[in-house]
Amino acid sequence: MKIAISGGMGFEDALCKSLKGFPIMLVGSKYDLVNERFYAMNDVEFYPEFLTHNYSELFSQADVIIDVSVSNKAKYIASEVAAYFKKKSYVLIYNNGWKIYCLSNSLNQILPYQKAKPFLTLPSIDVNEVVDFFLKEKDNFYNNEAFVYDLQSKEKSFILESKDDNFSYPFINGEISDIVSVSCSDNSVGISQLNDVSVDIEEFRTVISQFVKIQKKTPFFFEFKVGKYNVLFFRQFRVVVKGTKEKNTALWIFYNYVGN
Repeated sequence: MKIAISGGMGFEDALCKSLKGFPIMLVGSKYDLVNERFYAMNDVEFYPEFLTHNYSELFSQADVIIDVSVSNKAKYIASEVAAYFKKKSYVLIYNNGWKIYCLSNSLNQILPYQKAKPFLTLPSIDVNEVVDFFLKEKDNFYNNEAFVYDLQSKEKSFILESKDDNFSYPFINGEISDIVSVSCSDNSVGISQLNDVSVDIEEFRTVISQFVKIQKKTPFFFEFKVGKYNVLFFRQFRVVVKGTKEKNTALWIFYNYVGN
């Protein structure tokens, strides 16, 4: 049995060790913003990227797919890959508390997608609880139970899944995705969303100003700084990260300070 993990929350090493004995494919790990690189992972098949729909075929080689990423869309991609290729997925996602969804169907059928809050605004995760869950759960990888596990209450609620022949798999088909464009001329990376997103720019600026200093604002955009990078947020939900040509740096800032 092979396990594919979509990482990024920073505890991938502990998670992989808890699953020792299984062949593991890992896409993404903790990101080093200063040096603009993912922390290397040993003893696993490692891909230093954030999960996108382009990894669908690669993930289809696994029997169990686990998502512990900071990207909301990655969670839906991971579960759709599992559903499409008749695999099993475990998705750690914030939904009125941190929960782990274990499914054969797509997460989108159980918890319809909506844009997530910026990851850094979410409550912290008890890493030990997550690792302990998988230490106990790995013996159940072979069964077909669908459930949601609440990390705080430690309660497991079973889910009755049903087949939907008309489900379109919009995430792995690229219908709902983030579009990244690198500008070599002005050393910046732009990110926009293919799906429609509405946002109250004033409300969002109020939220994000609790974590960063707003350097400039107009009715159409505002600018803030993350480390050495200047970030422009436009009311059309387009983001430009200045000071880098590395797409993963821009994506890390986007997931953590904007949300997708």
